[in-house]
Amino acid sequence: MIHQLREDRGYRTSSPIPATIDFVQYRHRNGLDVLLHEDHKAPIVHVLVWYHVGSKDEAFDRTGFAHLFEHMMFQGSENVGKTEHFTYVQGVGGTLNATTGQDRTNYFQTVPREHLAMALWLEADRMRSLKVTGENFRNQLSVVKEERKQRYDNAPYGLWYMTLLDMLFQGSGYAWGPIGNMDHLDAAPLNAVQAFHSSYYVPNNATLVVCGDFDRDEADRLIDEYFGSIPAGPVVTRNEIMVAPITSQRRRTIAGRIPLHAVYAGFQGAPIGHCDSHALSLLSLILHCGRSSRLQRSLVYEQQVAQSVGAFNIDMERAGMFITLAMASEGTPVDVAEQALWNELEKIRRDGVTVLELQAALNHIRTSFVTSFCKLQGVADALAYHHVLRGDAAHINDLFDEFAAVTTDDVQRVAEMYLRPESSAVLHYVSEK
Repeated sequence: MIHQLREDRGYRTSSPIPATIDFVQYRHRNGLDVLLHEDHKAPIVHVLVWYHVGSKDEAFDRTGFAHLFEHMMFQGSENVGKTEHFTYVQGVGGTLNATTGQDRTNYFQTVPREHLAMALWLEADRMRSLKVTGENFRNQLSVVKEERKQRYDNAPYGLWYMTLLDMLFQGSGYAWGPIGNMDHLDAAPLNAVQAFHSSYYVPNNATLVVCGDFDRDEADRLIDEYFGSIPAGPVVTRNEIMVAPITSQRRRTIAGRIPLHAVYAGFQGAPIGHCDSHALSLLSLILHCGRSSRLQRSLVYEQQVAQSVGAFNIDMERAGMFITLAMASEGTPVDVAEQALWNELEKIRRDGVTVLELQAALNHIRTSFVTSFCKLQGVADALAYHHVLRGDAAHINDLFDEFAAVTTDDVQRVAEMYLRPESSAVLHYVSEK
């Protein structure tokens, strides 16, 4: 029997987004949070499970566990053989995948509507009875090691993200990326891996989202049938996250066989839900999005000191990071590219941005919302994101209004507050010929 917390609660926004995302939310008796969004435009359903665990929840000497389980969760359970999750879903023409971040791990599949029961059964079976065996641990450790080599260690500029995490968040759970440290995984005993799984991959640390062409009564019945008897796990305890502010600039250099020099300037930003987060996101678009953006126009086209540029605001549950970068043009010293980058940041800190620049950034945000919410996966991800990391899925319908409330003064204020040279982490990539 389902314990109903919230029934048929709709949320509407005055923003120019074409449709409100209506959804139903309740919490099952075992602590599983359920979000349902009906969309009957196409005969498909998207089933998503978010586990509220990511790399920040790992111990300092046991990193990489969350990403390891992104792989382990496909290695079989009581009624599903190794990799058969793929066989079932792809066998009916569906698609599936999983991802790991600092704050969450998600598993998802899109299938024809008549196979909703199968998708729910698959997710419930591995939530109930995943085979966390020594054999599965060892073979997936080999897969993770190869992934680390290909995507990070042996890729040009592959270590920039993890290096900046370490520079910006030293001493906290955000100081490493989801891929983790292979030495930690090599040294981990099986019982430590099993303990991590039993602590976090439980109904009371999970959110199930179903979006698409389904019948509400049928979905409720299936969820109760497949998930209802899974016992709740222990109360989840989380690492204390204490991010020390940067009081003097931190610098590192990585030399390697790369085609061009590059400079990355990173800053501690605002966490998810903080009043400054949206202003920082709009600032990042003003800096790098489009040919007329600040960094593109100045560094790439006018000064020609950079071949490409970027700016990204990455907000996380308990911290944030703001990254700017310039890939130096051929023959340009990395110091020259860095100084040009700082000059543009200082102009915004000193003079602010224009109304036209802010409006262009808002237009980009609106376009990205519309594009994302045209897809069931985009809606499901947004519902889970706001429910788990912001505490209320209803924020999905307030998003554009929240961004539209940001003023040019707000953008200049966050630039002054966060993008200070003395509070930065600067990484140089230099080419070894």
